[in-house]
Amino acid sequence: MAIFKSAKPESLASGANLITLLRLVTSLIFFCLAAIYHLELYNYLGLGIHWLGDWLDGFWARTFQQRTIIGAEIDIIADRIESLFFFINFIFFHPGLALPVTLYIMNFAFVDFYLSYQFIKFDIISIDFFYLVDQKVYRLNFSQSGKFINSTVIPLLLILLPGWWPVTLILTAGLMGVKLYSIFLLRKKESLARQAK
Repeated sequence: MAIFKSAKPESLASGANLITLLRLVTSLIFFCLAAIYHLELYNYLGLGIHWLGDWLDGFWARTFQQRTIIGAEIDIIADRIESLFFFINFIFFHPGLALPVTLYIMNFAFVDFYLSYQFIKFDIISIDFFYLVDQKVYRLNFSQSGKFINSTVIPLLLILLPGWWPVTLILTAGLMGVKLYSIFLLRKKESLARQAK
């Protein structure tokens, strides 16, 4: 079947991309149901689909050699859309956590989005290959531990330990600092590359 076949980096269609689109649509349905019916369970179901689908599309792309540029792009965008929908609902259910949630959204949806999308400038297929560009940036942001800290630790703290929100706020500010530092390193690398030409 075509969904199991390897795909060239410039390909548009792949099984991994289909999974990304399916998890986007399905999670958004649950986020909308949470908003319509004011049931937080739907919001958490949407988040679960987001996390499971995000793991599955990456696993699928690696296993069946379906890493594509468009796949990396839609994965980055889908992650932000799903997180935004979840946290907009989350603030409605937990208005006292608006401050740490807002800072996390600013970091993930804007600063981290900008950083993640830089892969397109360095002639690599996705953020998984950032180690070819800069080892430090890769370890801090795009290694398995970097990804986990970036997209999972803060949401889990907000969900499971809401009373610790000052700690979460500080950690999020630190995370944003790491992202800004990583952007600085990449801009410096770009500048040096231009000067060498």
